[in-house]
Amino acid sequence: MKADFSTLIKTGKGGVFRSHIAVPDKMLDAAAHAGVRVGKVGLQGARDRNAFLKSVAKSLRFPEYFGHNWDAFYDCLIDLEHEKGEGILVLLREASGFARAEPEEFAAAVDTLQDAAEFWDDDGKMLLVVVELEAPVLAPELPEISVQPG
Repeated sequence: MKADFSTLIKTGKGGVFRSHIAVPDKMLDAAAHAGVRVGKVGLQGARDRNAFLKSVAKSLRFPEYFGHNWDAFYDCLIDLEHEKGEGILVLLREASGFARAEPEEFAAAVDTLQDAAEFWDDDGKMLLVVVELEAPVLAPELPEISVQPG
């Protein structure tokens, strides 16, 4: 069963999910209107860990001292500011290239994101990550999220 994007936003339920279509801007706007901080990460050219981490660090405005490794990635994720207390949505756009080129590094990224989402859930806050992938085979372990096509 697919998780409903709008319901997750309304309930503040975090986690890491996959989508096989691009999340429409109108849904991102609705999340922002609900007080959720939206971070869009473009991964079109990311084919390895360094390119992935560089893209995320830039989009989410990680500090300059960010160490570009999985431990530092986790530390920066748990240090993200929940400005209005409604949560954070991280949208990983066009992640298929990274998932195909470096499946083990992609899995490490997903694991780190899941750990950070659990950290925020334990603190009563939402970290929702949506990974846009071309096919389920790239991350079958991730639950699918339903979005309304734009």
